[in-house]
Amino acid sequence: MDIFETIQGRKSIRRFKQTPVLDEDLNKILDAGRWAPSANNTQPWSFIVIKDRAMLKAMATAVREMIDRMTPFAESEKQAQRLTAYKSNYYTFFENAPVVIAVCMEAYDAGTDRLLAKMGYSAEDIKRLRPLPGLQSVSAAVQNMLLAIHALGYGSCWMTGPLVAQEAFEKILGFGKEKCISALLPVGVPDENPPVRNRKALEEIVRLIG
Repeated sequence: MDIFETIQGRKSIRRFKQTPVLDEDLNKILDAGRWAPSANNTQPWSFIVIKDRAMLKAMATAVREMIDRMTPFAESEKQAQRLTAYKSNYYTFFENAPVVIAVCMEAYDAGTDRLLAKMGYSAEDIKRLRPLPGLQSVSAAVQNMLLAIHALGYGSCWMTGPLVAQEAFEKILGFGKEKCISALLPVGVPDENPPVRNRKALEEIVRLIG
């Protein structure tokens, strides 16, 4: 499978067989993340690999509890119904994967941002001028791992919804404010074959200058 086949063939997988993920393959996946580019080569990532079923259940329970707290504040009945769907599946299916990788982001010390603040730029303007370089770096690691997962015959899904329970995850996984989870990647042999999602045509998204 060449790189272009890997990119075009990758899909978001939400149902997994209970076939174990080989440790050798898991190491290849994590190493792919390690080789991602990062701002100033800071490599602001670390990975927590979770195989413990009780811990995954505890994390999913924390997500459900947080959604229960959020639901009374829903802005419409439709939003409340969507939260119910998130609670039952979309935010919690990771608990059924053989292994989950929590991709953590460490604080990114952006000196350029501090200079812009001294010049009078607001936090909102700085974010517009320099859109989260630390998070972009970690996102590159996530994409590398997703492609490696697919190339090795497994499936995954880039999950950020469960992070509403970030505070509970800190306690369950044993880390503090020095880092945060930026994504969960459940990994396993796919137990589904979802259709290919449409993509915008190049003509819609490319502007050629020169």
